[in-house]
Amino acid sequence: MFNYSIVIRTLGNTGEKYLLMLRAIERQTVKPMEILVVIPEGYTLDHQLGNERIIRSGKGMVTQRAVGIAEAMGDYLLVLDDDLDFPPDFAEKLYETLQRRQLDCVLAYGGGGKTNENKTLPTKTFFINKLKQRTKQICLAFTGQAFQSRRESQWFDTIASTGGHCTYVNCEEGLCQTGAFACFFIKTDKAKAVHFEEEQWLEQGRISTYAAYDDAVFYYKIFLQGGRIAYTHNTDFVHLDAASGRPAQDRLTAKRIRLYTIARNRTIFWYKHIWSNRHTLHNLAGGIYGMVNYALYNLVINLHPKYWPAIGAMMKGYRDAFSYIRQS
Repeated sequence: MFNYSIVIRTLGNTGEKYLLMLRAIERQTVKPMEILVVIPEGYTLDHQLGNERIIRSGKGMVTQRAVGIAEAMGDYLLVLDDDLDFPPDFAEKLYETLQRRQLDCVLAYGGGGKTNENKTLPTKTFFINKLKQRTKQICLAFTGQAFQSRRESQWFDTIASTGGHCTYVNCEEGLCQTGAFACFFIKTDKAKAVHFEEEQWLEQGRISTYAAYDDAVFYYKIFLQGGRIAYTHNTDFVHLDAASGRPAQDRLTAKRIRLYTIARNRTIFWYKHIWSNRHTLHNLAGGIYGMVNYALYNLVINLHPKYWPAIGAMMKGYRDAFSYIRQS
């Protein structure tokens, strides 16, 4: 058997969805040696199992994740957001995949909507979701945020370099260099070696402290250290989407914050972890591709005057990024 810690970051505001996740943890066939719940000072939890260790921290997606990882004592970590549901053998299957494929970090697929107890979707809804997923993948590839492929390619790496390089999520044998941050299973020493506390620049923007690209930074640092990361088809989870991690409830405000933060954080990420690591023509081309295409894409889809403040915020994000780079 294996021992593992569960690390949850929360603001305590996801209600019944958090309770569903606690029940999923209770049902695990292999019980965790500890459950660490990281919540900022001044926030309260509506639901508890009774055997958690509550850890107080500063508020922030990076800050809370870093504190939880630093405090964990298990050989492995199951790191979770606070609005997930998963089957009873979830941790067991993630561990089995990690061992069988000799990985350092394994990622499960996550869908939205219903819980694992009842997640069958009508055929029409299923195909609509698939179409949305494909459209999103094309947009991410065009803007350099992520590129999904069945095979490795230096060209794919180039155009996706500001998004953490390629994710080979369709290939059971393929490794990836980025992925979703809502849920992952990882060797504890590999997670601690990232020193995620050093990446608090992610939540220090002048327009917003929303920490876009925390996932890309975390996984890419593992990759740079020689870590093996991959998705698994062996199990999955349901993202109940409590919207606690959204930058704002108002859509226009959320768009403004998101465009600013992605422009700022992607550019700094490219400089700190790609360009500074290796000055190559491919890395330079990847950075230019990502910045230019992301700007052009948003200019095209946000032509209406009501979205112009978001475009202005995006341009400020680029200015703030280059200001940060000059100062560092």
